[in-house]
Amino acid sequence: MRASFLEFLFKPPSPACGGGVGVLRRRRGRDARSPLPSPSVADYRATSPASGGGTNNKTINNKPRLGVVGIVAAFLLCLVATAAAAQRVERPGPALPGPSLGGPADSSVPPSVPSAPTVPELIVDLSQARVSITSAFQGESLLLFGMFDPPGEIVVVVQGPPARETVLRKERFLGLWLNTGRQSFDDVPAYYFIAASAPLQRLLARGAGGEILSLDDRLASIRPVRWRSAEELAKFRGGLVEVKRREDLYPAAFGQVTVQAGRLFRAELPFPSRLPEGVYDVRAYLLREGRIVAAVSRPLPVGKVGFNAQLAGWSRQEGTLYGIGAIVMALTVGWLGGAVMRRL
Repeated sequence: MRASFLEFLFKPPSPACGGGVGVLRRRRGRDARSPLPSPSVADYRATSPASGGGTNNKTINNKPRLGVVGIVAAFLLCLVATAAAAQRVERPGPALPGPSLGGPADSSVPPSVPSAPTVPELIVDLSQARVSITSAFQGESLLLFGMFDPPGEIVVVVQGPPARETVLRKERFLGLWLNTGRQSFDDVPAYYFIAASAPLQRLLARGAGGEILSLDDRLASIRPVRWRSAEELAKFRGGLVEVKRREDLYPAAFGQVTVQAGRLFRAELPFPSRLPEGVYDVRAYLLREGRIVAAVSRPLPVGKVGFNAQLAGWSRQEGTLYGIGAIVMALTVGWLGGAVMRRL
């Protein structure tokens, strides 16, 4: 229908209609064809050479033709606007899931009530991130602090890196002290310290999960390199504990964990001057009715820094040059000391 209408608009004028252009008009519910008036003789002016004119000039009135062009342009704009409005149809969004009655629960939706009890919260931190050993190091004490969900008891265990330790047995022979035996053990902690908010023996008597070990229980698990009789091994193990306690690496007394306001706790961790290097394990436990319900571990690096660390690294990496330099330095200092004493 649109094509026929355009053909009707652009149809060339016919003589029957007087040379006009037909326009379809709607009047009172019916269509009527009314031709536009054709241009009159007054609209044309002709000059001929006989009348004194050089060329033929025609002046035509274009008002009817411009009106038809405007009507066609308005009609095309209406068609474009209608097509654009038809394309801008909003797509419906995803439908919301309806409530399910008696059906299986949706696994993607978290339940309002947890099915399993949550783990008690235990937060632990240290006052320093590492222990730095310098030439003036005389030992250090670190503060461990944290928070827990009451009720419960707090136990702190600090354990040094395990290594092989050798115990020498000395005996007096003909007035001289000689090494008459040696025994090596593997998996020996370089440092061991325990602190608790309650008497540790009472907590261990309840059977605290088998993970918290006293010093005697921990040393019972070390492995001897050379097998001896049980009595001989007990003597060497006792000698190992005696040497470590003399260096304050195995404190005999238990530390105290202070609990404040029922939730906060703190403990002092002592470290002696002859502290071996390595990464220490600081572990805190929360106990309820003799069982471990939460545990937190914090690594604590211990190492030398400054010129002391450079000198120690040089002695390990360049042992020969280090020995030669030490001998030359000792001779030089001795010669200078003798020369000064002679002048005095």
